[in-house]
Amino acid sequence: MARGHFAEAGLADLIDLREGDLRETLVNIEGPVDFMLIEIWTPMARPALSLIAPHLREGAVVICDNTLQFREAYGEYFDFVQDPRNGLRTMTLPFEGGLEFTVRAH
Repeated sequence: MARGHFAEAGLADLIDLREGDLRETLVNIEGPVDFMLIEIWTPMARPALSLIAPHLREGAVVICDNTLQFREAYGEYFDFVQDPRNGLRTMTLPFEGGLEFTVRAH
């Protein structure tokens, strides 16, 4: 369904939608990543971002949903995005459940 929406919007050639186990589908990333939406099982948020982070271009945006509602469960994710060595800046936006807005710093 998502692929159909991307095609209808004329964006199919710009979006790399991968289905399957992220520990396999995110191993080979070609080119820089501009945007990442993390809408997955909470324990997989950190592993997903860890695989993509080296490919984020400067200014790239990462959005992660429900970060206030499940703050404790996202502990490892927050450890990663708040660690200055990873070159990210993050803030929680006050949408229902919390929405984490993270940017690859310049």
